[in-house]
Amino acid sequence: MNADGRVDIADHNSIKALRRQLDDQRFDLVFINAGISVRRDAEDASDEDVATLFLTNAVAPLRVARAFLDRVREGDGIVAFMSSGLGCVADNNHGYSELYSASKAALNSLTRSFAAKLGSRRITVLAVTPGWVRTDMGGAGAPLSVEESVCGIVDMLEKRAGAGRHAFVDYRGRELNW
Repeated sequence: MNADGRVDIADHNSIKALRRQLDDQRFDLVFINAGISVRRDAEDASDEDVATLFLTNAVAPLRVARAFLDRVREGDGIVAFMSSGLGCVADNNHGYSELYSASKAALNSLTRSFAAKLGSRRITVLAVTPGWVRTDMGGAGAPLSVEESVCGIVDMLEKRAGAGRHAFVDYRGRELNW
């Protein structure tokens, strides 16, 4: 964590500093939202861009979740990861944004491993897609406003608390293909 309180999700020391700052807290929800994109296909992207993309979108969110797992309430606690519908391997017949899609598919796979390693802990683990949202990343032509997506996600999280299972869901709570 730097002096202005920002956490660099890709920096171990930043995550550790945040953990130390919040060490006495218990959480009903840990929601990790990280996502960047590269505007190139795999053959045109630099190795550094690809490494940064996968670290930020897939690996670093798992590191944050593991850093705070012991602080998540048993029973009704949730660990949620912001994924993307583009991370759905089963429905990828479009080839759009292939590196971003692959990084979010990797995140989805890592959330499955994370959930499997919980053992007897009863915590809900979710990979969440916000829908296609009008943001810098989603663009002005996206059908959902930030408010619509966020309200849907909040409602979905409230309904899933205590489920104690792993799922890939959209902002309306519908379970998606992996």
